[in-house]
Amino acid sequence: TIYEDVEIFAQSLHEMGNMSERDWANYRALFDEMTSYLRKPTLIIFLKASTDSLLTRLKKRGREYEKSVSAEYLHNLNIAYTKWINRAKLEFNVMTVDTNDFDVYKDKDRLEQLIQDIARRCEA
Repeated sequence: TIYEDVEIFAQSLHEMGNMSERDWANYRALFDEMTSYLRKPTLIIFLKASTDSLLTRLKKRGREYEKSVSAEYLHNLNIAYTKWINRAKLEFNVMTVDTNDFDVYKDKDRLEQLIQDIARRCEA
């Protein structure tokens, strides 16, 4: 989403020294201006997974461009996502789905329940 782009990816680039203070300030200002025109999302669904689960999934997919993704990078993203989602809960309707032991391709009953839960949350 546009929200996680600034709060996770751009902020991480800034913290790693890959975005200057001036560029970070401009990026934030542009984000604040753009989001002032947007409707708040009805629901943000946070698909939570451990670093180990993410690494296993990347390996299983076997995509060449994902082979260089490190555990450290995924761990840092998980930390950033957790911080972001905790802040987002103060402003948005957030639903967290633990996906560590959930295979959407095999567990059709759980997927159907999740779809119903999402529909209920969106109606509220």
